Amino acid sequence: MLQVPRLDGDDYESIFQRARARIPALTSEWTNFNAADPGITTLQTFAWLFDTLHYYMNAAGEVHRLKYLKLLGIRPEQRPAECVLAFEGEGVLDVPAGTRVWAGDIPFETAEPLGVRANRMTSAWLHRGGKAADLTHRAGVDGGFAPLFAPGGAPGEWLALGFEHPLDARTRLYLEIAAEPRTPFDGSFALAQLAWEFFDGDAWREARVVSDETCGLLRSGFVALELDRPHAAGEPDGMPRAHYVRCRTLVNEYDVTPRLGRVLPCCVTARQTQTWARVWQGMFDGSGVIEPECRARPGDDAAVYARAANEETYRAVCGLTVQSAGRPRIALPEQGRPDAGEEALVITVSPQAADAVRLGRTDGCSNQALGIDAENLSALRLALVREEGGVMRLQLWDRCEDLLEAGWDDCVFRLDEAERKIVFGDSLHGRRPDAGWDVYAVHMETSRFDGGNVLAGSAARLEDEAPGVTRVFNPAAAVGGCRRKTSAELQSELDNMMSASTRAVNEEDYRAIALATPGLMLDSVAVIPMKEYCATYPVPFSPNTVVVAVKPRGTSRTPRLSEAYRRAVAAQLEGRRLLATEVRVVGARYVGVSVYGRVRLRPGAENGRAQVEQAIRAMAETVNTGEYGRSVDYGRLFSALELVPAVQSVEQLSMEYVGRGGGKNEHGDITAGPDSLTYVREIGIEYI
Repeated sequence: MLQVPRLDGDDYESIFQRARARIPALTSEWTNFNAADPGITTLQTFAWLFDTLHYYMNAAGEVHRLKYLKLLGIRPEQRPAECVLAFEGEGVLDVPAGTRVWAGDIPFETAEPLGVRANRMTSAWLHRGGKAADLTHRAGVDGGFAPLFAPGGAPGEWLALGFEHPLDARTRLYLEIAAEPRTPFDGSFALAQLAWEFFDGDAWREARVVSDETCGLLRSGFVALELDRPHAAGEPDGMPRAHYVRCRTLVNEYDVTPRLGRVLPCCVTARQTQTWARVWQGMFDGSGVIEPECRARPGDDAAVYARAANEETYRAVCGLTVQSAGRPRIALPEQGRPDAGEEALVITVSPQAADAVRLGRTDGCSNQALGIDAENLSALRLALVREEGGVMRLQLWDRCEDLLEAGWDDCVFRLDEAERKIVFGDSLHGRRPDAGWDVYAVHMETSRFDGGNVLAGSAARLEDEAPGVTRVFNPAAAVGGCRRKTSAELQSELDNMMSASTRAVNEEDYRAIALATPGLMLDSVAVIPMKEYCATYPVPFSPNTVVVAVKPRGTSRTPRLSEAYRRAVAAQLEGRRLLATEVRVVGARYVGVSVYGRVRLRPGAENGRAQVEQAIRAMAETVNTGEYGRSVDYGRLFSALELVPAVQSVEQLSMEYVGRGGGKNEHGDITAGPDSLTYVREIGIEYI
């Protein structure tokens, strides 16, 4: 008998008995509790329904729970780790896509080809405040970082990067930027506007920015540029001779000075995968040779297929065994050679996977399932192959997460990783393949997923030699790898989603939403009703308004809220406020407290002065705790000093303040406004 887990201890009898026991507490007119009473019968009916629902909920398995989570927008993700690989060498570096680099026993494969001349940065200069600074021996040397543009600097300051050889017309530079503790942000966030230029031998020319993953030098990433004319060497502005590009500030709203590490011109992205079968799609150019943009290895079996624009399936052209590592160069036979413009399909299969790629034959039935002898699959694509009229024909089938989301004519399948099988559609949700087709895996990748998140510098061993390459390494850690979670593991995500503040209603909502503003570094937030704010400051009252005071994180004890920060926080709250409520974002005020007096220390007391000053800061400073509006009470400070072990007595004590957010009452207390934080400005204690 099927054992059904019990999610709830209540059964029919306990539900019914508990409901019947509550009758006297709800009404005094119901006196007949026997089974013959219609009301008791009604209670029995609903207790039975309740127990039945419990049974079905208890019987819900992993598939059902995942579907419930999917309805709430929570899907189990599974993806390989990714990293950047930097190549060094001499001459032209020819690194096709699929080049394998090992981090110990963990393989990474390049996701794109690299075909550029080996290059390196030889010069880095910063022009700031009318002065030039040579950063060459600081930026990226021995893991160091060089400071760039100071916050609030004047527009027109620039950073020049010189290279040994010319950059390509379309080039990508990987810039290593020191990480700051920012809230997560996407590519649309920036605190500065930069213009990129290149030196053509005579003058600086504008370079078109294709993409900037650094978001204006806020994080490490690629900057892709297009140069519309030859890139010549020169000595602009007295800098050493090199091939230069530079970025110039148009708007500078940095919160902290960005710091530059290594600048690497020969980089590509890589994924933590190991490919056992690969399919490449391209176009025939009419010649007798095809060179797919992917890497093959000695012993791989390769097959070429072609398809005209009006054909649904591909036809076989030729096949061969790869003899050498690198980008394969396949000579096409004279007979049956494809025409120019026809679509090309090149399939390469590792000899180690020859048995695993053949999955079986279709039987024409709905939802046919076939086993697959592979674990930890990160990518899978199938081909259905059979002979028609003496020619081998091929159809490509793609993977989908859920067949219920597929159309009736979509050539898709579902991968059941737990059962290690593939499942086809039924002509309602996904096409049902006809009988008699042989099924092959033509693109198959495996991954270690979260096990591929390796440290920087770990990926350093090429599996096969690549022309021109003498060294390879990953300048940053590989990140993003994650294994598919179970429904129990996803429960924490559901809990976080249900408890996350998405609408600013109460004080805690405002605070949580403001502190989560993307890209910023915020220390604390105060949420103040307008009525309370107007009671402290002489400002016009505005109904249904909430004042949000923000303290950014910074090296200063009293950091100022910049206009860029104010706009970002206001935009964050604007989309989440109640329609009837207005939000006003202001910077935190600071009240400097000075403490004076005379304190008698106990004879022989060690560190007496340090103990006194520590007690004063604990009572008079709130800039670090975020306690807005907390006054510095004279009496409590006096008592706190007397309780210091090293203090014999407090002879005199007084306090003064500076700052628009503060005040002093008749008791000698220093008061702070609802948007104000206090800090110790001066300690003038005479020790006797």
